[in-house]
Amino acid sequence: MIRPTHSHSLLLAPLAAVLLLASGCADSGSSVGKVPAPPTAAWESGVPLAAEPQHAGDPERGRHALLHAGFMTCGIPYKLWGDTPVGRLISGSFGGPADAPRIPGREGLNTDLPYFLTAFTTTDGVDVVNANCLMCHGGYANGELVIGLGNANADFTRGTGGGIGTFPTSVLDALGLSDGEKGQLEKMLQRGAVLGPETVMRTIGMNPAETIAVILMVHHDRETLAWSDEPLTPLVGRDADGAPIANPVITSDPPPWWRVHKKNALFYNGMARGDHRGTMMLATSVCVDNLDQAARVDEWFKDIQAFVASVRAPRYPHTIDPARARDGKAIFGASCAPCHGTYADDPLDDENDFYPNLLIPLDVIGTDPVVANAGVVHAPELVDWYNASFYGEITRMVPNDPFPGYMPPPLDGIWATAPYLHNGSVPTVELVLNSRARPAVWRRVDLDSRNFDEDALGWPFEALDYRQAEAPEDERRMIYDTGYWSQSNTGHTFGDHLTDAQRRAVIEYLKTL
Repeated sequence: MIRPTHSHSLLLAPLAAVLLLASGCADSGSSVGKVPAPPTAAWESGVPLAAEPQHAGDPERGRHALLHAGFMTCGIPYKLWGDTPVGRLISGSFGGPADAPRIPGREGLNTDLPYFLTAFTTTDGVDVVNANCLMCHGGYANGELVIGLGNANADFTRGTGGGIGTFPTSVLDALGLSDGEKGQLEKMLQRGAVLGPETVMRTIGMNPAETIAVILMVHHDRETLAWSDEPLTPLVGRDADGAPIANPVITSDPPPWWRVHKKNALFYNGMARGDHRGTMMLATSVCVDNLDQAARVDEWFKDIQAFVASVRAPRYPHTIDPARARDGKAIFGASCAPCHGTYADDPLDDENDFYPNLLIPLDVIGTDPVVANAGVVHAPELVDWYNASFYGEITRMVPNDPFPGYMPPPLDGIWATAPYLHNGSVPTVELVLNSRARPAVWRRVDLDSRNFDEDALGWPFEALDYRQAEAPEDERRMIYDTGYWSQSNTGHTFGDHLTDAQRRAVIEYLKTL
């Protein structure tokens, strides 16, 4: 295990010392008692990741492109869209309902589409519908759609494509499609047939982003980006001993976009370095078949990435106890801020926030290691594929530089981002701060974001005394079982030393961020 150099420790020591001193003074009149020093100063093992140049795109053009442009390059014929069985099937295949919210100000064919779908005209002149980035990064908080929030309600329990399958020629003829429209539909069904079975998630809200990226790499030629229905790169997920892993379903919780402007390296493990747009482009490459298409998509993403970096967190919509929040700020300064950063009193004043951009080693943070180790242990050949591809020329992947680990995220808007930890294994912030109380198996009460636990900061849930596989089939989609590979809820024990009153105070402070 590589550890930080002395210079890294010197960089972080002043921040930690100031925060600890401030917290010790601030709690003298506190109702939560003296702030205890954390038993493990995780930040002392961390390494700061440096900022790198980003392309200066236009955020306004990027927002328009996100909601109108054809960066997906192919799609399902627009003619089939509507409040019909076929239209609802199309919508469901992208993880959401046909009556999902509309975004005001969209133009043309997009005026009355759900927020996560975009209509555009392909290069061969066919009007089509496909998902946009909000399929994963458009979620609900307090009953409102929030652009950039991870979509915790997306249902991929039947995989990407929702199990549409293929249509017989007779059905295609009966739909009244032109030759161009038939070609688009057949292409989408073909790609869906490849992606669907490999991207089945166990629970609503689990996101198959990592698996989608893997499948897209495996089925694209690295040099030309030509697509193949058959895998071009053998893929066998392996454990640390080299043995194949049975049913290696990797899940992660989509992070909110408002973290991007603070982070020097993207993804939970900080592996995406350089200009950030390359990895986002890869996720949209389902229909990209050549380098010219990829270059055209890149022009859009120069602006889309600028829009992503412009997104900011929504404000907490409920009442905050100011006195308790002041106590929480002192505790946060002692136990949390050296990893997660400091925050100006004005939540709109990002200029005076400080985020340290630390990468923390796996053995220190202790959370589920699968995502951090995916490109180091489980499938390192895919990192080589990516870095030698068109996308790797823009954003390089380095999942072991200087070691596999995770970046403690900025905590702006954390109230809206349940579930917690990188794999969504913990339903509330209270349980993030008390690892001993986390349930092994739990069920979210419902999918209504207005049903919110203000005290625990997160989802109302029910702890279960049986495994997901033992539940009635109609219940399983709402159950999270931490016993599966990649779904552990262990680690981040850094709040365990706090009293219940101190945790409540920290939670109150977090509402202000």
